[in-house]
Amino acid sequence: MQAGRLNRRIQIQSQTTTQDEFGQRQQIWETAYGCWASLDIQNSALIYSTAEFISKVVTRITMRWTSRIIISSANRVVYVEPTTGVKHTYEIEAVLNTRQGNRELVLMAYELSGSE
Repeated sequence: MQAGRLNRRIQIQSQTTTQDEFGQRQQIWETAYGCWASLDIQNSALIYSTAEFISKVVTRITMRWTSRIIISSANRVVYVEPTTGVKHTYEIEAVLNTRQGNRELVLMAYELSGSE
C-alpha cells in the first residue's frame, strides 16, 4: 500500500437508535471511526426505478486495516469534498482484507444519486 494514495479523509458511520424529546425511537447515523483512504471509481450505471433514473456509482475505497472497529455492510462511508463541501454517502457492499494480512482493507461501496 502506498501511503501517499490515502489522500481522502473519510468517516465510517454506524446506525444507532436514540430517543427524541417525545420519547419516540429514531435511527440516526453516528461517526464510529475516521481515517485516510483512497477512493477509486470502478463503474457506474443508470437504474430506472419508480419512474425516474438513478445513477449508481461503484467505488473502491482503500484504507489501512484497524482493530478499532469491525467494518461490515451494516456501516456506511461518508466523504465530504474539502473544496466544495459536497457530501458523498457510500453504502458498503463488501469488505476485503487484502491477502488476510491485516494491513489494508478494501471496501466495495456504491453511491446512489438522482433520487431526491
